[in-house]
Amino acid sequence: MPRVRHYLTDVLKVSDDERLAWIQHWLGAGLQAMETLLAEHPASGRLCHGDSPTVADICLVTQVTPAKTVDCSLDPYPRVMRVYETCMAIPAFADAHPAEQPDAE
Repeated sequence: MPRVRHYLTDVLKVSDDERLAWIQHWLGAGLQAMETLLAEHPASGRLCHGDSPTVADICLVTQVTPAKTVDCSLDPYPRVMRVYETCMAIPAFADAHPAEQPDAE
């Protein structure tokens, strides 16, 4: 993501507000797609595909985490947030959160 941010700022010369709007737009588009998929697939359980973590849950968490960082509204995505909260209750997910890393500021 830093590479994209640098491109937006350094090459396209977008303002901080425009860059934030761009990031929020694309994170929201990804979250909406996930919300739709979760609603359409009856295999969705506590997690994306049943009750055991899969790569889909890792992908979901990696969309929600930056969305929370840039203050995206997460209210439109109740299924996504339910899965996210379930994932974050699993120690491996919680321990992998960027805020838990040694270089977190």
